[in-house]
Amino acid sequence: MEQKNNIVHGVAFGKLYLAGEYAILEDYSKALLTSVPQKIVTTVEPSEKTTIFDTLHNITVDLYEDNKNFTMIQQFILFLNKYTNSEKTYSIKIYNELHSNNKKYGLGSSGAVLVSIAKAILTFEKIPFDNETIFKLVTLYNLTHNISGSMGDVAASLNEGLTFYQKFNASKLNYIIASKDDIKEIINSPWDGLTIKPIYPKAKITIFARWTGEVVDTKEHVKLWKENKENYSTEYVTFVSTSNKLVEQLVDELESGNESFVLNTINKLRENLHYLESFSNIPMETAAMKNYIASYPAGKQSGSGSGDIVLGFDKSDAQFNLILNLDKFQLQLNLEQL
Repeated sequence: MEQKNNIVHGVAFGKLYLAGEYAILEDYSKALLTSVPQKIVTTVEPSEKTTIFDTLHNITVDLYEDNKNFTMIQQFILFLNKYTNSEKTYSIKIYNELHSNNKKYGLGSSGAVLVSIAKAILTFEKIPFDNETIFKLVTLYNLTHNISGSMGDVAASLNEGLTFYQKFNASKLNYIIASKDDIKEIINSPWDGLTIKPIYPKAKITIFARWTGEVVDTKEHVKLWKENKENYSTEYVTFVSTSNKLVEQLVDELESGNESFVLNTINKLRENLHYLESFSNIPMETAAMKNYIASYPAGKQSGSGSGDIVLGFDKSDAQFNLILNLDKFQLQLNLEQL
């Protein structure tokens, strides 16, 4: 965060899942995510009334103005006001690089925008915070406003680089929420299972991430996950257990610098997602995604599958790095040439 001439900044990063998709929906499950170069920057400065501008819609609205495009942000600001116990008013500007020309890329913009706002407002209010506090605030808002999910995108948006995330125990957290009225008490309570930590890879690997041009409705895929759990309980346990082991394995291999093992584990993660598809009917890869992955030593989907971002992995002469291309036409052109 930065502060200059009474203007403060909060920064949050877009994310890509490298490992742990779907399994991360379960308590204590693990995932590995990476930030992307694109980010969201929120600025806050004093004003006579609270207004919100964002580059996605290119308009300014009042905090209490009825506008469906700003409802989540407006509600989150009011939620933060309860946490800060402040009646200050300010001008908020949100600069969003995670969307372009109304295109959704699947980079976790909904989580990142709340993270950037929380960082900016708490800085403006001169309230100390750390990454765990920001994660808990955004997650608590989501859970109390019927926004479900793993919250992995929230964890990954906190910092630049790789993030290991272990999901909290949802039942125990819901008990804490139900038994405590004060937001600060909930935030300051231990959340059983929650782990967020940066990973510093030594492995020389390049990730070639491409937008497929196909927008995925993650909620529909998660719905299929939940619908099939009871019918395939044994298979689900196998899938989740395998995923968690592979995530831990991948982290160890990245940190130890074993490139060949990294590529092998990526392919095992892909195989495990195919296993999930075999009994859940959750679509994982389009034909174009399969072709793209086939052009690299290792590869897989990022996120819920059947669109958004596809990943290719290869050894590199340099340090671990990510190359993200969001040009749909270029992706299609490359696929036609394969």
